[in-house]
Amino acid sequence: MQVAERMEGEEKIEALSKIFTRLANLQADLYETERVCREGVQLMQEAGPTTKNRHLVEGMRTQFAVTWLNQDRARERRNLSPGTSHTHQAVRLLRDAACVLETSAKENLNRGTPSRKLLLQLANTLQSLGRQFQYDDAERSLQSALLIYQHIYGLAHHTTINVLDDMGCLYNRQGDYDRAISCYRRAAELGEAHAPWLVSAILRNLGSTLVAMNDKSGARDTFLVICTFSNSPCKVLVLHAMACLDVLFEFVTV
Repeated sequence: MQVAERMEGEEKIEALSKIFTRLANLQADLYETERVCREGVQLMQEAGPTTKNRHLVEGMRTQFAVTWLNQDRARERRNLSPGTSHTHQAVRLLRDAACVLETSAKENLNRGTPSRKLLLQLANTLQSLGRQFQYDDAERSLQSALLIYQHIYGLAHHTTINVLDDMGCLYNRQGDYDRAISCYRRAAELGEAHAPWLVSAILRNLGSTLVAMNDKSGARDTFLVICTFSNSPCKVLVLHAMACLDVLFEFVTV
């Protein structure tokens, strides 16, 4: 930090981005992460970001918003009192960041100088926004993120596959099970070839959707595939789901 304080302009913004992103990633406590991100945004703003490095500030703002969302989810998982929910504030931050990044990306394209880093930060922000499935702009955000990732990485990349999984979760929440299953199966197919560590979680989502459709046979077959992955972190959850389907006794040796 002492070195960064002596810097100016774009160099200072880049240094602050690296420092505070690293600090935020090192925090085990979500409230400490929030403090680090808040401080990072403030110092980077004070340094006077330019069009060229604006994506770094918005990247830190996105991380700040995601930390808020993670805090709310952690309270829900632990059945704690919700306290002050930051979800609406976080979504507003993400929307503002996406707007700034999209404007900058279009300006760069019009000048004939597209920025890969800026586009990736835009896609990351849109994906974070799209994961808030209860909001009307979730689908559009995920579709835009998917287009950007496909353009930069192609389909054979874990980031692109993750967005396909997110889209499946969105359609599942909306009750559009056919589209959800299509997304999950495409994500699983790509994952098997290019990101095998993602497949068990994707198949768990697929199996849960099949359960919601009362397709017990399809759900059982999907869960069985996960049980063949000896190191799958989803295996215990899957076995529980199979028990709920009254078929666990058939697979006690798994």
